[in-house]
Amino acid sequence: MAKLTLDKAKKAVGIGSLVEKTIKFRHVDGNPFEGEIFIKVLSSEEVANITDILKLKKDEKYTIDQYRAAMLVQAVFEGKDKPFFPDLESTGQISDEMKVAMYLVADEVINFTGKHWLLMKSQNSTANSSAAESVEAPLQKQEET
Repeated sequence: MAKLTLDKAKKAVGIGSLVEKTIKFRHVDGNPFEGEIFIKVLSSEEVANITDILKLKKDEKYTIDQYRAAMLVQAVFEGKDKPFFPDLESTGQISDEMKVAMYLVADEVINFTGKHWLLMKSQNSTANSSAAESVEAPLQKQEET
């Protein structure tokens, strides 16, 4: 087993790297359409400060739409060193359906909400209980007298 350092840890989890993902949405003609984008793996500090791009005043609240726009600007790329969105305003130039598709794949890569860990824990728990249930003897129906 190799000794773990901060640099090795960042490299192991891919901080700063781009992960290619396919998003699906409807084409203007109504048919399904797929396209590839890159998601930048953000550090936990970058995720914690994702709304800094909004330049809000102290104690000013932000909406989920503002949060998602900030995340898309910082995480979605066309290619190396080429962000998909040059600024916050540009996120409004595409459909909500496409933004949601982008957000979902970004959340899958970066795990903003922590739900993927919870989902995996839940799936493992369910799989384990299902396996245990299949081993148990079936309940026998009592005969009526």
